[in-house]
Amino acid sequence: MPSWINAAGVALTALACVVHAGPWEDGYADYQRKDYAAAVAKWRGVAQSGNRDAQSLLGIMYAFGQGVPQDYPQAIKWLRLAAAQGEPKAQFKLGSMHANGQGFPRDHQRAAMWFMMAAEGGDARAPKELAKSASELTETQLATAKRLAQTCIKREFQGCE
Repeated sequence: MPSWINAAGVALTALACVVHAGPWEDGYADYQRKDYAAAVAKWRGVAQSGNRDAQSLLGIMYAFGQGVPQDYPQAIKWLRLAAAQGEPKAQFKLGSMHANGQGFPRDHQRAAMWFMMAAEGGDARAPKELAKSASELTETQLATAKRLAQTCIKREFQGCE
């Protein structure tokens, strides 16, 4: 088979992928344009199918009221699903919500636990927020938060709350 036919086939395949990116990519484009309602509509199905990134972003959108009414219970639901899959942005947001008393009673020990896991997962914001929460805790409370985070990681993020 001539090489130009193979090249044409590769080009057509690539073009087909670009033309129909899928709900995740379409939702991300909507989000970038600040069309939050459209992003939520596209990501909801992706999140329901178990995509941790979509779950995390949907939770964050509920927390901030982007494209949906602000709803902390819905935010917590989606963030917990993503966090249970080890998604550091969701873990960070759960820590922030505990630290700020958003949807939870203010709890710096729980915040520290979530910030520790987010930092372990690579969230660059987590160490700074962990230091803030840690400054509100006794040494014993901080040691408990560390133990809880380590247990949660060992359990592969199941049963962390």
